[in-house]
Amino acid sequence: MRVAGVLLGGGASTRFRAPKLEARWHGRRLLDIACANFLDAGLSPVVFAGATRPEDLRVVRVDGGARMIDTLRSALAHLPDGPFAFAPADMPMLHAALVRGLLEAFLASGKDFLVPVHAGRRGHPAFARAKEPFLRLGDRDGAREVWRDAGDRMVHHEVKTADILFDVDTPEDLLAMDDEATRRHRLVLRGDLPA
Repeated sequence: MRVAGVLLGGGASTRFRAPKLEARWHGRRLLDIACANFLDAGLSPVVFAGATRPEDLRVVRVDGGARMIDTLRSALAHLPDGPFAFAPADMPMLHAALVRGLLEAFLASGKDFLVPVHAGRRGHPAFARAKEPFLRLGDRDGAREVWRDAGDRMVHHEVKTADILFDVDTPEDLLAMDDEATRRHRLVLRGDLPA
């Protein structure tokens, strides 16, 4: 079954103090790492919603929005009906093998939605069988509204890595990317993980 991928690039990068998706890690832009991870995991088509242009021509770029829900809706308008995965584009540690494992768990689950979980915290990428629930969302809570209404149609898939929670918000986060223990420490300092 073909599953699409959506990478979300809305937001102003105010905490990073520069366009963070243009930031480089080992010579590659964060956006291009995120795109390669989704493509290498077998997601197709891959759509990026945001201002930066991906270097991989297989990725379709569309305009994003000021809020994450607007950015998601913009991307979904360019997808065919059917299953998809989505994540913020500032999560370059979502390696292809991790995404592929979650994709396989989603397809095997038979559920409408799958969200990875680590230490009781929901992360990314999230998976859905149809885009319609996200298109009719209210404007306040975004995808959390879908998760609240999903009931037993959703599976919380426990994973061992905290990388499903790690996004690059600050230059210090970028410096932490080389080491998993350091990334985990950054998540604790930010309050995204318990100490």
